Amino acid sequence: MQKNALVTSILFLLLAFGAFIESMKLPFGRISAPAAGFFPIILAVLLALTSLFIFVDALRGSHDGAAQGEPLKWKKILLTLGSLLVFGLVFERLGYLLVTFLFILFLLRAVERQSWRLALSVALSASLVSYIVFGLLLGTPLPAGLLQL
Repeated sequence: MQKNALVTSILFLLLAFGAFIESMKLPFGRISAPAAGFFPIILAVLLALTSLFIFVDALRGSHDGAAQGEPLKWKKILLTLGSLLVFGLVFERLGYLLVTFLFILFLLRAVERQSWRLALSVALSASLVSYIVFGLLLGTPLPAGLLQL
C-alpha cells in the first residue's frame, strides 16, 4: 500500500501545483479584503502541504494505509450518497434546520449505527450551531421551509 500512497500523493501534488498556477491568474487581494484568487491559492497550498506529508509518510513506511483499516462497505457508501441526493431534493421545501437535522440523524443512526441519544444530540446541536453561524452570524440566506414563521 505504500506504493499507492506515493502515487496518490504525487498526483495530488501535481493537482495542487496546477491549481496554484491557475489561481495565480486571478487577483489575490489582501487578508482583510480577499479577491477571487485568495481562497483557491490558499487551498492549493494546503493541498500541496498535505500531499507532501503523505509522501514523506509513505517513504518512511510508517503505516500501510488502507490495509490496516476496515474494508470498503458499499452499503454505507450508497446510503450516504442516497441521503445526500434526498437532502438536495427536499432542502428548499422543508428548510435548512429540519433537513440538516434529519440528514445528520440518518447518517448517525442508519449508516454509523450510533445510539439514539448520541444521534439526536449531535444532530440537534450540529444543525443549530451551523444555523447560528451561517444563518445568523454570517447572514447567509437559508431556506426556512416548514419552519417558516
